[in-house]
Amino acid sequence: MSGFVIKQGNTFRLAALIRTYDGAALDLTGCTFTSQLRDVLGNVLAILTVQSIPGRMGIVQITTQADTSVWAAGRYRCDLRTVWPDGTVQSSQTFPVTVIAGVTLPAAGNAV
Repeated sequence: MSGFVIKQGNTFRLAALIRTYDGAALDLTGCTFTSQLRDVLGNVLAILTVQSIPGRMGIVQITTQADTSVWAAGRYRCDLRTVWPDGTVQSSQTFPVTVIAGVTLPAAGNAV
């Protein structure tokens, strides 16, 4: 996984492909996933929701309903923890999530 950039106030949604070392997509049936977004001190910014995508071998979607407009601009870190049906636990490499200020903002009185 490489880094991810999100602008404050935007919807946090990214997809990840889980594959073997030779590049084949893995069957994720029966797997459970967890993921958190943390600052450099280890404080949790968001608990993320992770779901496999039906009909898309090896693909998960990572999201949060958190209000990203209140996230401070900066660099955070994240990983994806997978528990396989046989009990094996694996975590992805830690990847950076950078939050930046938006340029185009909603007009006053309009919803975000």
